[in-house]
Amino acid sequence: MTTIRDGKSQDGTQLPDSGGAGAAVVGAIGEGLLEVSLDPTLAEASLGRGFGGDAANVAVMAAKAGARARLLTRVGDDTAGRMLLEFWRGAGVDLSAVEVDPDAATGLYVNERDELGAHRFSYHRMGSAASLLARRHAAGPFLRGLDVLHVTGITLSISASASEAAELLAERARHVGVPVSFSVNYRAALNPDREQLATFARASDLVFLSVEDAHALFGAEHVEDVAAALGMPAMEIVMTHGAGPATLLSGRELHTLAPPRVEAIDAAGAGDALAGAYLAARFSGAEPRRALAHGVVAGALSCRGTGCARSYPSATEVTTALLSLGEVETVLT
Repeated sequence: MTTIRDGKSQDGTQLPDSGGAGAAVVGAIGEGLLEVSLDPTLAEASLGRGFGGDAANVAVMAAKAGARARLLTRVGDDTAGRMLLEFWRGAGVDLSAVEVDPDAATGLYVNERDELGAHRFSYHRMGSAASLLARRHAAGPFLRGLDVLHVTGITLSISASASEAAELLAERARHVGVPVSFSVNYRAALNPDREQLATFARASDLVFLSVEDAHALFGAEHVEDVAAALGMPAMEIVMTHGAGPATLLSGRELHTLAPPRVEAIDAAGAGDALAGAYLAARFSGAEPRRALAHGVVAGALSCRGTGCARSYPSATEVTTALLSLGEVETVLT
């Protein structure tokens, strides 16, 4: 396992700067989903469109944060797939490893907002092109030049073949010295293998999880408890607490940062935004606490709009927010 400390591996070896001009090269494997949003407070029969899928979200946010982001996934040869491809391309994501399936459909989810502002999600991904990811898709040159590979618990849970693909790609990454990042993203509806998620987390260099993930997987409440459950205190663990402060355990250092106040409209994908911005900053040379500030601000700003990744902030917006917040300035000093 290669643990990252200020742009170097645990043994002190300088990590490759493959992005040019210091930019990180971030790769993610998993699904992208078209979002259909329903809001009864809008005009009758009004539908919204957005772009989701946790792995794709991380790639989008990393690209918007200035990294060179790659996505390994599959979409259907349909309108939904073409919409996703157009959006990802416009966000600056490298799509050279995205395969178009002529037979399987692109997955989607419905984001329904009720009269009180709460959101309910229903997913339609069974047999989707992305769920048909398989070992053969992990055998290509995707890892070449990567600074970090990002895997998610949803990728491990949407199908046996997608899980095998992600496991194989992570194994290959570790073999060639590419750090592995993991978002737990425990989703009970997918009937995930808890032990597989925990085992994958233990073997990862960076772990992202929410307090709900920690409860479900480890019965833990605090990031220190998660580290104890994983038995790997040297790794970087980022834990979110909804609208509360996020915590980062990096070796023996503990950092806590409250997100900036925003008028939250939809928090869908906020954790993915945090992970994408964190990875972009961390693997471009930022120390852990600085990367946390970028991630926390990006996650908060993403809640200002709808459409999941469509609401993600630009690098300029994140930088402006960082400079304008005294609490963040303190963290960055």
